[in-house]
Amino acid sequence: MTSVLDSEVEAYWQAISAGDGDAAYGVAAAARDRGADLGDVLGALVTGSQARVGRLWAANEWTVAQEHAATAVSESVVTRLAGAVEPPADGPVLLVACAEREWHALPALVVTHALRARGFRAEFLGANCSRDQMVARILDSGPRLVLLSASVASSLPRVRRQIEAVRGTGTPVVVGGHAFAGDPQRAQRLGATAYAATPDDVVRMIGTLPLHVPNAGALRGPSAAEARAIQAAADEVARDVLAHPDLRDLLGDPESSPDHWTTVLATFVPHVVDCVVGALLAEDDGVLPRERTWLAEVVARRGGEPGAVEVMWSVLAGRLRAFPRAVGMLVG
Repeated sequence: MTSVLDSEVEAYWQAISAGDGDAAYGVAAAARDRGADLGDVLGALVTGSQARVGRLWAANEWTVAQEHAATAVSESVVTRLAGAVEPPADGPVLLVACAEREWHALPALVVTHALRARGFRAEFLGANCSRDQMVARILDSGPRLVLLSASVASSLPRVRRQIEAVRGTGTPVVVGGHAFAGDPQRAQRLGATAYAATPDDVVRMIGTLPLHVPNAGALRGPSAAEARAIQAAADEVARDVLAHPDLRDLLGDPESSPDHWTTVLATFVPHVVDCVVGALLAEDDGVLPRERTWLAEVVARRGGEPGAVEVMWSVLAGRLRAFPRAVGMLVG
């Protein structure tokens, strides 16, 4: 099978960096004309470049506006390429969706069209897919499985709720995305039927999945109890952390720029609270250290006050002092 060339990868990158949708599509279409598989084109060009976009934003080499512009170009390229693929007329339906409040739709869109190119009736339900929307579509279409995408760890609590909803219909649910950090056990502890890192993984496992699954068992124990209590008060917890004198003095007056380190840190406080809930639900000590390291690097790259993330972490641990397992994860 024809592979995507390194020169095409670089040409595609130059096109999306310039915000040139026609040029980006031209590179991708040329690779397809040479015989490259659609899934390979999407993976090498779109998924690969999107990872690079994320790294450049984290390193403060790209702005939020540049990130959004590049993403919009790639979304357009995926849609245009997919338009040339004849959708399968029969076979089992695979539903693909993003977790609630998950707006990173591009990975799920890539998976949808890569599966269609392999002959599956994949249907994309969109970003920020509610449980009600998902269940309604399951009842209408009777899918073989549901594929649920989550790109950020703060989505893990909502992934759990969607897993419960999907399994309540008896449908297997496969999860994937950066929120799982490549760890199938994290997915399984949240109740997923399976974890898949790529569309090829999905294709390989379809025949091995059960046709019907039972309801997701309730998550019990001290960690789950803490998770539910913190989740119920998540907005209040985030407000209290931001209002704490130590953090308020550090952040000062809010900056209008979405790329300023104070804006980034303040914006990520609710994200970290949700990460605590997700870590507790999955009983996974690896969630918070990964987020802490990443956020500290993002703030440092923007010239942030040294130790700013540590101050926020300490204030959050103090706010959650009534929850020993959460505090243990935060300070461990």
